[in-house]
Amino acid sequence: MLLLAMCCAAAGAVHPAPVSPALTADVVSRNIFSGSSRTEKGIVTYDRFNQRQARLMNDDAATRVPVSWEGTPKAVMLTSNYYLGLDVFLQLNDRNYPQAPQKAFPDMFAWVPATSFVRNTTINNIAVQEYFLKAPSGTFYYYSTPDGVPVRTHMNLTIPGLPGQPPVRAVLQDTFSNVSYTVDPTVFTSFNKTAGLDPPVCAGPSNPPPVTLDMYIFHPRDNATLVNQNTADIMGDTNFVCLDALSNHTAQDHYDVASWYKVEVLPVWGQYQLCNGYPGDCMGAENKRIGRELAFGVTQFGGQCNEEDANEVGVWWSMPADGECKEGQVPSEGVCSWRVVRRVKTIDAVKCLFGELGMLDSCRKEQRPPYPVTSDMYRRAFTEDSVAQRGCPPINP
Repeated sequence: MLLLAMCCAAAGAVHPAPVSPALTADVVSRNIFSGSSRTEKGIVTYDRFNQRQARLMNDDAATRVPVSWEGTPKAVMLTSNYYLGLDVFLQLNDRNYPQAPQKAFPDMFAWVPATSFVRNTTINNIAVQEYFLKAPSGTFYYYSTPDGVPVRTHMNLTIPGLPGQPPVRAVLQDTFSNVSYTVDPTVFTSFNKTAGLDPPVCAGPSNPPPVTLDMYIFHPRDNATLVNQNTADIMGDTNFVCLDALSNHTAQDHYDVASWYKVEVLPVWGQYQLCNGYPGDCMGAENKRIGRELAFGVTQFGGQCNEEDANEVGVWWSMPADGECKEGQVPSEGVCSWRVVRRVKTIDAVKCLFGELGMLDSCRKEQRPPYPVTSDMYRRAFTEDSVAQRGCPPINP
């Protein structure tokens, strides 16, 4: 992350020793976004000479998958960031997502020289020197040993929110160990840019007939469109909402209502786009075909073509604006990839589903997929119209 808006250190202040231009280290990354904490472990490779750096992280996906998957590759979520000159990519379980090009190399240690000495302290029983910088974008702390080995960076930031949402307060902390001043070039040469710029499509017939799917989506009351949004099957949406509830995010994500749609699609699955905000802002280069993944992108390639495990965690789809059929069109190769047949029903998620039916309490009791009781509760909320029958009455969004 390049942080350009820096203030000047006080005259005569002591600054840290320069960070080596070539560095590899184990890292424990602890990030807090809007009060929700997440910890990952991995490796950082930093090569300022050639303007490239990589963060190869292993995020334990255990809470997002069934108990039977624990300890298997299915429970592993690899989250990596590659910074190659001005090009930036996010990699999620072997899927590469290009990010907005940078105006300058996003040097992860660019702000360190502007910090000023604060005190001597310890981190994990290691004697370190603490340095501090206050900037318009937040406050920054750098910790290194007396001989200049990086031990920790800590940033308190205010980050612009997604479209239609307020800014996000974030804490980003990296703690380094086993630091060496070498770089393995294959970390960068083995990265496949093309897989991000021209993502692969699932194998199958070149132009299969369209099929109609049931899709579900939580959304604000005044935003009922599927364009540039992510949808799911019953289990996939249950998985998403339950983790959202367990992370205490439901209120801040503005999920007032939930809708059930019949959608006709071309069943040629592209790479899933990560869409957020209203109107939707999507990450990923697959702008025509519907993207598909297993919930939370678990298993290799996010489960894009994985049918075998779909009934364990559920399926998510992304609905690209450029793939929506115009009036009179039918989903087919080279024409369009999806069209809404009809919106079957919309329900009040807050009052009925979360309140009267108690879906969030059910999430907390079951804790993790496949959420059999909660999934059935969610399904009945749409198929029944009376709370007495464990359903929700229809509303107009």
